[in-house]
Amino acid sequence: MRAIIVHVLGDPDVLTLGSTEAPGPGPGEVLVRLHAIGVNFSDTERRRGAYDPPELPWIPGNEAAGVVEHVGHGVGAGWRGRRVAFWAPRTSGTYAEYACVSAAALFALDDGLEFPVAAALPVQGLTAYGLSHAATTLTHGSTALVHAAAGGVGVLLVQLLRNRGVRVFGTASSPAKLEIVRDLGAVPLPYGPDLPGLVRAANDGHGVDAVFDSVGRATQADSLAALAPYGHLVFFGEASGSPAPIHPDELYGRSLKVSSFWLATDPPERWAPARRELQRWILDGALRVTLGDTLPLAEAAEAHRRLEQRRTHGKVLLVP
Repeated sequence: MRAIIVHVLGDPDVLTLGSTEAPGPGPGEVLVRLHAIGVNFSDTERRRGAYDPPELPWIPGNEAAGVVEHVGHGVGAGWRGRRVAFWAPRTSGTYAEYACVSAAALFALDDGLEFPVAAALPVQGLTAYGLSHAATTLTHGSTALVHAAAGGVGVLLVQLLRNRGVRVFGTASSPAKLEIVRDLGAVPLPYGPDLPGLVRAANDGHGVDAVFDSVGRATQADSLAALAPYGHLVFFGEASGSPAPIHPDELYGRSLKVSSFWLATDPPERWAPARRELQRWILDGALRVTLGDTLPLAEAAEAHRRLEQRRTHGKVLLVP
């Protein structure tokens, strides 16, 4: 099969197209012929060796959508020929024509869901769902600030929060991205040293009940400053670097809470209801997936450049 094979960690140019043997499914696994491949910022971090450096040679990627071609021992034959999507961080890479994945991680796709949309759900969709439905308990009338609100997780998280009756403020890095945030029904806010003041000015002088921060070190101080008493800061990424240690003394004055969320904390089975609900909401029109750049597999390096230069919005995809 054709695949992006990395032999040395480094800049995007290490992502080169090559040929390798297609994997075979082990017990409990299926082999999927891929039709759309999700590109995530964590892929760029692993490529640079900044996060969970992989063993080399390495095929990047852990998210995709396609059709099951073969099943391993212990997997029902009914999966063969099924349209699926998946996120599988500990299986073979998805920047390829085929990948193997545990059957427990599969989204069984509704016939009305196209592969590009389906490929946006396993990482960003489930992360947004986990942040809005598991990591926090926001209800109708609550307020929240979402950083990188025009990004892959951000556009979905804004919608899921608003569907729960939460008033949402969203940061973005350019006028075009701020317009995307506005179109989602959130209050768009630019990054900058006066961000906490802008939040309060837009929220009747109050801080927000929760901040969802995937940026990390660059936004950490503003995230804490934007919180109302008893507010909750949730980290779920660190695009600008790891957050600095926080001393409890910084939290006492407003009784703040700081936590983190990672999709892989729970086994894949934990997210079975979320997989069904996300698809139903999309088909019902209650949730809209924003697709950004779609590039051929051979242009994986360009996809990484655009992500790292913050020149993307919504979901970035590769097509084999």
